[in-house]
This record gives sequence, structure tokens and C-alpha cells, in this order.
Amino acid sequence: MKTHRASLMMGIFFFVVVALLPTWASARAMQKEQTLYVPAYSYIYHGNKEAKIKLTTTLSVRNTSRTESIRIVSVDYYDTDGKLLRSYVKEPVVMKPLQSLRYIVSLDDEEGGSGANFVLKWEADKAVDVPIIESIMLGTGSSYGFSFLTQGVPIE
Repeated sequence: MKTHRASLMMGIFFFVVVALLPTWASARAMQKEQTLYVPAYSYIYHGNKEAKIKLTTTLSVRNTSRTESIRIVSVDYYDTDGKLLRSYVKEPVVMKPLQSLRYIVSLDDEEGGSGANFVLKWEADKAVDVPIIESIMLGTGSSYGFSFLTQGVPIE
């Protein structure tokens, strides 16, 4: 019985891994440009009265190419209602191979709300490994600390 159960579990695991492979492969596909939507949060709610926990948000941009530069064309920050709050990039920023950049929304900046987001556009002269674009949120309190992240999703 144990052998049958182990074989069945291994078969399910294999099926899940094989089923997900196309998703993983497409996520790392070569691209020449992308526009990405990245969820972010100025604060989140907790408790019955929806008390706010303020968050520091870091947008992390990582050029994963070992040989090619990319250009960050725009990084725009929007609030919960879709209103543009600020543009972080005035002119394209060239990122060398394996370089990382960060854009920060401070702990005291609650303007974005619980549904804030970034829209980032990047481009390259030729198809490259897509960069990793993540939003990392960090909150602390008197007896707790936590962090979580979201990943950019192509929208155009």
C-alpha cells in the first residue's frame, strides 16, 4: 500500500511539474521590450477595524543578461484609483549586464494606498533574457516584522 501511495504521489508531482514547465519557460523567454504591471502596497489592513500597517516599498529591477545592457524607459507609480502619482525616470536609464536598480516608496508615503502599482517599460537593442522586476514590501511594529513581494506581469 505504501509503495502504491508513493508511486501515485510521485506521479502527481511529475504531472504538476511537467504541467508547469511551459509557464516557467515562457516567463524566462527572450524579449526585446516589455511593459510590466507590478502590484505594490503603501499599507495593508489588519484586525476587525481594518487598522493600517504602513509599508516601505522597494521596486527592484535586475538585468539578468550576462552580456547585454537594457534600458529602463519609464517607471511610473500609480495609486489605488489609477492616478499617476510620480514618474521615477525622466530619461532612459541604461543598465549594464547583471546590474540592479531600486526605486523606493518610503514608509510615511501612504498616497498609493492598498492597491498601488508600478508600470515599468524596458527595452534592449536585441532580444535578451527578461529582467526580474519585483516589488518588495516591508512592515514592522512593536512586536512583529514581515515582508512579502510581488512580481511584474507583462501587460503589453
